[in-house]
Amino acid sequence: MNDKKRSEILPGVGCEVTACKYNTVDCRCSAARISVQNEKANSKSETYCSTFCPRGTC
Repeated sequence: MNDKKRSEILPGVGCEVTACKYNTVDCRCSAARISVQNEKANSKSETYCSTFCPRGTC
């Protein structure tokens, strides 16, 4: 299935990372679940989505 056409979208979760296979054409996340990591983060820039998967590699 083409990831850009998946119908399972996480409500309210946007994604601007066009290189991620879970990013849809309308900038939403289509992963079954997400995980944001870095327990020592003190700002948004110190967090990251560990669900990220480059297109064509996962």
